[in-house]
Amino acid sequence: MPTININKWILKDLTGLNEQELEEYLFRLKSEVSPLNEDEYSIEVNADRLDMLSLGGIVRALKGITEQELGEPRYIVKETDYSLEVGDVPSRPYALACVVYNVKLDPEVYLKELIQFQEKLHDTIGRKRKKVAIGIHDLEKVKSKRIQYRLVPYSAKFVPLGQDKEMSVDEVSRNTYQGKQYSQISMRDGYSPAIVDEEGILSLPPVINSERTRVTSRTKSLLLDVTGTNLDSVVQTMDLIATGLAELGAEIGIVKIEGIEIGRSPVLRHDTVYARLADIRERLGINLSGDQVVKLLRKMRMEAEVRGDSVVVNVPPYRVDIMNYTDIAEDVGMAYGYENFDLEKSRVYEIGHLFSITSLYRKLRISLVGAGFVEVYSLNLIKSSYQKGEYVKISNPISIEYDSIRNSLAWNSLLFLSRNQHSRFPVRIFEIGDVVRRDNAKDTGYTNETMLSVAIMDSRVSYEMLQAPIHQVLLNLTGTVPSYKAKDNDLFIRGRSAEIWLGYEKIGILGEINPSVLNEFGLVYPVLFSEISLNVLEEVMKP
Repeated sequence: MPTININKWILKDLTGLNEQELEEYLFRLKSEVSPLNEDEYSIEVNADRLDMLSLGGIVRALKGITEQELGEPRYIVKETDYSLEVGDVPSRPYALACVVYNVKLDPEVYLKELIQFQEKLHDTIGRKRKKVAIGIHDLEKVKSKRIQYRLVPYSAKFVPLGQDKEMSVDEVSRNTYQGKQYSQISMRDGYSPAIVDEEGILSLPPVINSERTRVTSRTKSLLLDVTGTNLDSVVQTMDLIATGLAELGAEIGIVKIEGIEIGRSPVLRHDTVYARLADIRERLGINLSGDQVVKLLRKMRMEAEVRGDSVVVNVPPYRVDIMNYTDIAEDVGMAYGYENFDLEKSRVYEIGHLFSITSLYRKLRISLVGAGFVEVYSLNLIKSSYQKGEYVKISNPISIEYDSIRNSLAWNSLLFLSRNQHSRFPVRIFEIGDVVRRDNAKDTGYTNETMLSVAIMDSRVSYEMLQAPIHQVLLNLTGTVPSYKAKDNDLFIRGRSAEIWLGYEKIGILGEINPSVLNEFGLVYPVLFSEISLNVLEEVMKP
């Protein structure tokens, strides 16, 4: 979960709460507080509460849960004569802008908190700036009221943030930390997205801002820009940062947007969610009236009203996590206080028991160990060059040694035996584990199957050396005599393999490994191998 650092004295001053109360109420809001130093708290915020990644958002939530303020705040929103023209930027097509007046950035802890909020939004909703990026500028340093978002060539020059000399866009991408980190996200074919005014480049989204519009603790007004690849995410991000600043006393200025379907920004989008009161009661297990639900939702800084048997919630722009009635019920539960829930004593008592597949595994394990076999364990991942047939290939493996998921236990057994050819003969092993096999009936096209493999390596082998113990184990386990049908298989020597049947179901295979397969694994001794499906065996054993 994301963690933010907040000045404790400012938080106490803005909320009127002491340290114990802050800890208690933030815990009710799914956040955990721990002292970072004598001046700061470290607050771990639940990943869905993006509004609480800022000082303003935390203050707003705390004032609601403590009933200092109820319902959605009414922020000052002004019309302005600023405009943003959105051009054709294929790599990052969406952009919005906003003006914020009377912003409080002094003392400097407020500025530090704003930059922290920007970076936390980059990391969460912005997906490390790939989906959304935010630019923050000193409005007084912007030279025109008509701003453009368009492509600029690599040869275009400006002074990047933190630098003291002019650099080309190409130099920024190659020679600055931000350029090396983010330029590959949006720079294409010799051009980069840019926010520009009449004097030149204000920023290169999502890479870096201009030094010319650097924000300081003396800054009184801001120009915000948000660019991205998804319009909904861009709208939500702008609403989050604008309302977070407004909660601390700033005034929101509307910017006219040209070139995309949204005509003004910030949108300050409100959504409507309907939730049946019966569903809320059933989900929480408490009997609340409609008026009680409305009051509790107002504590969570939302407006709501009862209509018939439902509550209609007007979701404010900063609550981007509210999507359906389950989210509404969760907020009602938090406002009610989970410590106030009465726990009912369970009237159902049942002794735990093993899954049938686990019980089968344990019985097989005991039987095979008793028959003189040693259990081995191996990873589900294996080098793809060892496998035959269809298998799942990993697109970005950490190591080429583990670049696929096994489709049989045979490969792991043969690898194990190849590395133990110096051991005292015979080497008798078994393994029980999952494999992934093709299954067109599944949505993914593949399915997991639990398998048993049994193998014997010796200087001389015969079919009966493995068939006899498997036959006895299956007979003891099921009470049914297994049968065998000759069947050639590329894994085995021709004429020395069979299918294992139990009743009318094929449960596995058995045979002597083909010398060509032995050579692939560096084996110089013959190997007997059998593989049985525990899933099929489990079905056969059902009464």
